[in-house]
Amino acid sequence: MARPRKELQIEIEKAALAATVDLLSTCPVDDISLGRIAKQIGCSAPALYTHFSSKSALLRAVHDEGFKMMLEQKLTTAARHASDPVDRLWEGGLAYLQFAFENPNLYRLMFDPPKETGVSGNPFETDIGARCLTVLIGAVEACQAAGYLPQAEAGKFAFLLWSTVHGAAMLTLLDRAPVPEGEDPRDAAIAAVDALMRFLIATGPQTKPDANA
Repeated sequence: MARPRKELQIEIEKAALAATVDLLSTCPVDDISLGRIAKQIGCSAPALYTHFSSKSALLRAVHDEGFKMMLEQKLTTAARHASDPVDRLWEGGLAYLQFAFENPNLYRLMFDPPKETGVSGNPFETDIGARCLTVLIGAVEACQAAGYLPQAEAGKFAFLLWSTVHGAAMLTLLDRAPVPEGEDPRDAAIAAVDALMRFLIATGPQTKPDANA
């Protein structure tokens, strides 16, 4: 019996997504091509075209894959800090920055995709993007249940958190962070998250002074 061709022995679509994400860690979107990805995963270009009709189709899928990765990270962080809602929210913000800094080209594709992909750039327009926001809102609501942010509307404060962290991440990636020469701009982004979380903590339950003190 003839041995199956190599492209039939691998999960082409899954392998192509993983290879593109990996390639984006070292090169920009413009350097991605279907031929390059096909060669990297060991299949023929026509075989890859049966899964992705164009580079834009591949990038749309990678865009969604990025949000799946982000959601998995959010859920992992939430589970690790399930007993402390403030830590859950704080570490979630820091993990978000880490994701952006470790995957800069993927992060840009997720939030500022090329026009030819047909993706609007609205992160909450897709189901997976909306789920990421839902996890953030859930973390805010957990803090409120513990007595923090008593007057805040959870969705609006979640947007404040997201816009602050996202803005800090994007400005850092664009080398626009206002830091003194020689300092790591990533530290400024982390400081922004820390400052916002300290504000949240300040809204929490206050210990009443001891009358006998």
